[in-house]
Amino acid sequence: MTIMTAKQIIFVTIAAVYVSAINAQVYIELGPVQNNRDAFSSVTVYGSDGLRKSIPYDEIRGNAFWKNEWSKAYFYDRRDTLLGSFMARFNFVTNEVHYLDKSGDERAVIPGTLNKVVFMQDGDITKVATVFRNNIPEIEKKATCKTCFVEELNQGKVKLLKITKRAVKSVDSLFQTIKTYHFEDEAEYFLQYNEKYEKIKKLNKENLFSFLPNTSAYSQWVREQKLRFVKEEDFIYFINHYNTVRQNDLPE
Repeated sequence: MTIMTAKQIIFVTIAAVYVSAINAQVYIELGPVQNNRDAFSSVTVYGSDGLRKSIPYDEIRGNAFWKNEWSKAYFYDRRDTLLGSFMARFNFVTNEVHYLDKSGDERAVIPGTLNKVVFMQDGDITKVATVFRNNIPEIEKKATCKTCFVEELNQGKVKLLKITKRAVKSVDSLFQTIKTYHFEDEAEYFLQYNEKYEKIKKLNKENLFSFLPNTSAYSQWVREQKLRFVKEEDFIYFINHYNTVRQNDLPE
């Protein structure tokens, strides 16, 4: 029988405490929208100890927004009617669209109001950077997050869609004297072709190709491009090429 020394016991105990604290989930309080600038600079969380605490965004590693900077965006209501253009940004933590009003004050759009938000590129406001959509019945039936916005990762007849849930998680220091916070994403992917939406349980080459016809014709092109289908960008690159070359292969 192996007998552990006192130092070994202390080390194992500390290591166990440290490991158990890694990536601890904290719960975010989503109260009514408060339209003042201070309301958008922090997030209220509940730790495992049940204590409520307001954490400034700048003390959380990572970024709460799709882009931290403000970008020109077009807002569309539930009837897909254009409401106007605003300087806006999208908050992945609260699933809210922030915008600047005429006075330059930061505000959040009331949840459920918008069907679509089209963000334009900063360098060329005539080109679309990304699109966020909401209130899609087929997505709501299949998604874990029923009310989350869906981001269109590309444009064309076939689109890769993504729901991003950005959670706040905490890590305790070795002796649990300091708690640090960071953002961590959970993603759900969907494939849209025409008005059909398929949930991709796991984003990999096999699942993607199973939803699209005649993908075997792309084997040589995939090898030439050295696509490994590991990064999200690999899938977008392939779908954009697919849309360009083989549009007639898509089912109606």
